[in-house]
Amino acid sequence: MKTGKILAIALFSVALIPAAFAKVNVARYFANNMVLQREAPVIIWGTTTKAGEEVTVSFAGQTVKAVSDKDRNWEVHLAPLAMQKEGSEMTIQGENKIVLNNILVGDVWLCSGQSNMEWLVNNVTGEEETIREAEKYPLIRAMMVNRKIESLPLQDIPIRHTWKVCTPDMLKHFSAVGYYFARRIHMETGVPIGFIHNAWSACPIENYMSPDSFNREGLKEQYDIVMRCTPGTDEWVDENKKFTASMAEWCKDTEKACQENRPVKPLPVRLTTKHGGQFNAMIAPMARIQLKGIIWYQGCANAADGMIYYTKMHALVESWRKNWGKELPFYFVQLASWIKPTDDPEGGNGFAPIREVQRKAMDIPKSGMACAIDIGMPNDIHPKNKFDVGERLAVWALHNEYGKKEIVVSGPLFKAVKFENGKAIVSFDYAKGLMTAKKDGISKPVATPGEKPKHFAIAGADKKWVWADAVIVGETVVLSSPEVKEPVAVRFAYRGTPAGFNMYNGAGLPMVPFRTDNWEEKK
Repeated sequence: MKTGKILAIALFSVALIPAAFAKVNVARYFANNMVLQREAPVIIWGTTTKAGEEVTVSFAGQTVKAVSDKDRNWEVHLAPLAMQKEGSEMTIQGENKIVLNNILVGDVWLCSGQSNMEWLVNNVTGEEETIREAEKYPLIRAMMVNRKIESLPLQDIPIRHTWKVCTPDMLKHFSAVGYYFARRIHMETGVPIGFIHNAWSACPIENYMSPDSFNREGLKEQYDIVMRCTPGTDEWVDENKKFTASMAEWCKDTEKACQENRPVKPLPVRLTTKHGGQFNAMIAPMARIQLKGIIWYQGCANAADGMIYYTKMHALVESWRKNWGKELPFYFVQLASWIKPTDDPEGGNGFAPIREVQRKAMDIPKSGMACAIDIGMPNDIHPKNKFDVGERLAVWALHNEYGKKEIVVSGPLFKAVKFENGKAIVSFDYAKGLMTAKKDGISKPVATPGEKPKHFAIAGADKKWVWADAVIVGETVVLSSPEVKEPVAVRFAYRGTPAGFNMYNGAGLPMVPFRTDNWEEKK
């Protein structure tokens, strides 16, 4: 056979491939056992192997059609869905047919942060009972976003584990905090809950912030670096011109060095950053996923930040809400106690400063903070009690998002202090049933009548801190010391590890650490 004829046949065969093997695909997020967000328009999307292919999606009595665009992408919008506890089928029909089974409609929560959010159920306090009882909750589902960093936003979500039904095996692979949070909400409401495990050990908050969120007071220097590393920006073009010129200069110098038999200079280093990288890969492509809200457990990697972390938290939340186009609820964890206990009344060591910043970040709209000061471990930055963390996040959601107004959302939270007659009188929100108590493991605190409140310190104008004599009076704590005739400032549990922590409200939630002064920290 002549070469020309062979080539013609080959080209004709290639031309037939799209028609013969045309295929519709759905994004990997959509899988068997998934939970779709109720009472909100749901977007389903995917690709085809040829442009202009009609795709039909059928689910819960709705049938919606779309045609793939020139880039072979398709997207359909389902009208808001009612809650659905019985697993049902979704079909996606093009040249081929995809059937997804056992789909529920309930609430979907994003669980993000660093290692304490990433921590798995198979390494926590009470793990055996938790895992043994997992099969009682088939209406809880989970999926995991894969770890990934990109310099530009991805179009599709990187998936590590597709949706799984709650079983003992599932729990060995997913966030313990996410699961305990989901379980409490499901037990209280009966609503199917899907939680998305989207966390990365040791990551700083900057990696999860959007690149443009750095463009604010206090973060301009980091914004410049991010822009210089973002392909397509003017800053990136300039940076690459400089790098190319430095490489050319290095090549010339290296050639000359070889001729002169002298050492070669180090290669020029290209500017890189991970800031914004996890947002681009792990958050940005989730924008079309309808969520009920977000829980966040992070801060260890930014413990030395000081007040700038307050700016970063606001930037993170604003950028995520911009990504989803709505003011999603955002509930976060104040870091637990950690490091060897100390006994100086001034405190200020360990995570004390970053906890104070997190407390101040409670001014983020539609947010809430779960305090974990009483459940840390002096020698482990990963406290094993994830049960109480998940529960304390859940009470915020239950109160604010599910109408459970009778549920108390926080332990005693500093409201005001007044100084009179040589005493400091401290008042709190959420102080009903204010008491001293002892907590053991994941059990509820047990009241210790007659025990003095611990970890209150006061100082006068000389800024010398002393331990205060503390007395509970109703929903206030009255502080005094013969060493401070006129106190002007108060600190409570303002230290890395307040050993023997004993302040709770009647709901069994711990008093939140605080300071009333703004004096410069000791070096």
